[in-house]
Amino acid sequence: MPLVISSVANSASLHAAHSPTSDVTGKTTVPPNTSLTNIAFLNPSRGFGVFTVQGPVTCSDRVGLTSNGGTTFSVPVPVVSWPCASLAPVRSLAFDDHGDGFLYGPKLLITHNGGTTWSPSRQLGAVLSVGALGDSIWMLQTSGPVPSSASDSSRNPLRLLSSTNGGRTWSILPTPPGAVVQPADATGTGWLVRTNQKSAYLASSPRVLKGKQVDATPLWFTTNSGATWSNRTIPCRGFRADMAFSVAPDGTIFDVCAGEPGTGNQLKETLRSTNEGRSWQIRSMCHFSTTNVLRCTPGSQFSGYLGEIDAVSSSTVYLVGGRSSLEVSRDGGIRWTVVPPGLGSSAGGTVRVIFFSPSAGIVLGNGDLENERPTLWTTKDSAAHWTAREPRFS
Repeated sequence: MPLVISSVANSASLHAAHSPTSDVTGKTTVPPNTSLTNIAFLNPSRGFGVFTVQGPVTCSDRVGLTSNGGTTFSVPVPVVSWPCASLAPVRSLAFDDHGDGFLYGPKLLITHNGGTTWSPSRQLGAVLSVGALGDSIWMLQTSGPVPSSASDSSRNPLRLLSSTNGGRTWSILPTPPGAVVQPADATGTGWLVRTNQKSAYLASSPRVLKGKQVDATPLWFTTNSGATWSNRTIPCRGFRADMAFSVAPDGTIFDVCAGEPGTGNQLKETLRSTNEGRSWQIRSMCHFSTTNVLRCTPGSQFSGYLGEIDAVSSSTVYLVGGRSSLEVSRDGGIRWTVVPPGLGSSAGGTVRVIFFSPSAGIVLGNGDLENERPTLWTTKDSAAHWTAREPRFS
């Protein structure tokens, strides 16, 4: 019988954010310096947004609902606050289609009523990923506190949990041996990508040998909810722990590895697998030669930072990231181009890309044409045309 863990609220771990203010008419308003920083959409119309409020001393995250594709959001509900001088306790958002939501990374807060109220959940380690498919929720976390520095010699195994009641209770799923956060990864590194309710890919930190990163990232695949795992490897040669991973509807896997970021640029390598990660093809790559000369394959990426990717077919994959406009490859990752008219900017960049089908998608970023304000772009015709919206509150 699987071990069941109760999701007990821990009021001491996180404190409530300030409530919305009211104007002289008594109408609820949104504080100044409020920016849309993340999104989670269930379909092209219905979704949720994380709104970060930057105060003089205290910062906070609030969550609002949209039912019209991001044209307007409900007045966002306060969820969590923290000293602005410290790291935010959460950074990612996920929702199922039953009103259960998860604001996480490394802490975890949960709602069971569509974002109306939120409660902190006590978790042993750092929450790295939450994947919701119907009433099946999987959560990837570290088994203990994340190492505070690269000098920490402890090995931190990854732990996989599942819930069928919206995160009220969790059961432990088996994880593959060797799935650990290495000491070199002080922030915690792990990727979980689900392809259906029983199948998923799990990747952990690149292996470290004698204090140096080995040019490979461990990858595992399960088709039976973790009862058994098949060993795989992502051959990210000469790159650090940054990568973005996505599986197309037909099962084709794309992985983009990235090097050390700096001055608005980051070396990247695109890999593709058509056999569930058993073998990989390098599709494009930028790297420095032994004589420190930058060499890039035609159409490969260099400018901008790596954020995330979304593969919509075996040939088409989109990419977003800091200091980068939305990019697309339509030949399986060989050539990358900026999607016209240029969504996002070289200053703020793009944050999220979600495609619901090969034709319908949404992107969050900061647009040059919108004075660097957070903007949502939507398309219904495979990125041929886009509608820009600056989120407002109803």
